[in-house]
Amino acid sequence: MLCQISNSVTSRRKRGDRERRSSADSDMDIAGLPSDILVEVTASIATRSATPLIDIVNLRRSCKMFRDATAARKVGRCMAVDREWRLHWWDKARFLSVLRWCAASGNLEASYILGLEEFCNRRRKAIGLWHLRCAMEHGHAAAAYMIGIITLHDSLHSPGGAEQELQRLDWFCTPISAGPRTRRRMASVRREAVSVMRRLTMRRWRVAEPPTPCTDPWCGKVEAETAGAWDGDGDEDRWFCSRTCRWKHEYCKFIDKI
Repeated sequence: MLCQISNSVTSRRKRGDRERRSSADSDMDIAGLPSDILVEVTASIATRSATPLIDIVNLRRSCKMFRDATAARKVGRCMAVDREWRLHWWDKARFLSVLRWCAASGNLEASYILGLEEFCNRRRKAIGLWHLRCAMEHGHAAAAYMIGIITLHDSLHSPGGAEQELQRLDWFCTPISAGPRTRRRMASVRREAVSVMRRLTMRRWRVAEPPTPCTDPWCGKVEAETAGAWDGDGDEDRWFCSRTCRWKHEYCKFIDKI
């Protein structure tokens, strides 16, 4: 009996020694990797994972090397925050904390969502527009689109200044006529903006009053019937006399969608 107990204890001790050696070898393998490689691996996980936040937290808890890697700005910049919408309903404080960290790291999508959160839900217009402009200036199309929509929304209540603001968006939307490629792009961006707005807030925008009709009788007229113009809903290819008129048309379509 004593012999069996002794053999069992010895067996467990040997197994424990093997596991410790294996763990130590694994730590040595990770410790031997350059820090920039660990950051690249972590950033790739943050970009590609279906549950990036959970995976990053698990990596952070695994060892000191990965804890340091997950704190890198590149990880925050690459985080796929658009896959973490469930946090908005389950733990909004944590969701906003993640957005702020990612936005501070240069994550354009995080800046975009955070800007809409500040503008729509917290009613902090200046901060919201600042985040949206940060995203827009680095090429985020949906942020530029929402700045145009917000500009038109404000101009209905206090006219003036809209033309100058919309002029900055010429890279995103041509002022007069747009080809099929531009219309498809606008439709895609509109769908993205509507999707984020619906997820972010239950509040729906309403047009305070109809946009002032243009004095040009040809403005807004159909140029050609197209099957998939603008948003694929059977809209027509229209001609507009100015960027303001084009954005007014787009504003009305956006309001209808949300």
